Amino acid sequence: MKSVVLTFALVAVTASANADDQWVSVGAARPVAPATQNTPTDSSVRAAVTTPANNAPAVIPAASSGLLSEMSMQMEQMQQEIAELRGHVEEQDNLIRRLTQEQQERYLDLDRRIAALLAGGSPAAAPVAVVKESPAEAYKNAMTLVREKKFAEANVAFNDFVKNYPQDPLVGNALYWSGEVYLVQSDLDKALESFRKVVTQYPDHDKAADATYKMGITLHKKGDVAQAKVWLQKVIDLYTGKADGTVRLAKSYLAKLS
Repeated sequence: MKSVVLTFALVAVTASANADDQWVSVGAARPVAPATQNTPTDSSVRAAVTTPANNAPAVIPAASSGLLSEMSMQMEQMQQEIAELRGHVEEQDNLIRRLTQEQQERYLDLDRRIAALLAGGSPAAAPVAVVKESPAEAYKNAMTLVREKKFAEANVAFNDFVKNYPQDPLVGNALYWSGEVYLVQSDLDKALESFRKVVTQYPDHDKAADATYKMGITLHKKGDVAQAKVWLQKVIDLYTGKADGTVRLAKSYLAKLS
């Protein structure tokens, strides 16, 4: 009888040791219970934090959470870098297209010259291809003239820009700066005409608020105080919350007129 009891005791000890082995999660230290009398030893406690013997532990290491966070940050950084690269690629594509067009025009010009020579003529007799500057270059050149205070030349450049590139998004800017140059030259009628074109033809343009404000300024300089107040009030009514800097200027100027 004693041998049977001893056998059951050994089996119980072995089962307890096996259960403890299953409790330890991968990479974690074996937990050691404090040596107190109140420490629970019931197998039901052990079952609450373990999984069956044929399954992996359901414990997710804390390191996994940090790894996921780091991977998320890396993905965001990569997305930003991809967006920047796309912008550079678009710029390069535009440059390549422009250079390709210029190269083709030069090639055609050279071909015409060779054809003229073979025909017994003079290379000068072949028409010379003129490489047309881009809208961005034309606008930049006009603004350079403004900075150099070559106002007459600048206005010619702005007027040419509007005529040559009527569909370009920079037309509104060209009209506005043309008005500014006329205003500096005290050509108030032409300044008023340029500002009015921005306001009426490009009401949603970034320069529309500034052009409306300059309408008020120009009218005041022409001596029409009543209409100047009307246009300054339009700035406040139409562009509060959209162009607050210009609205503050309009309020200040209107206060002086009042």
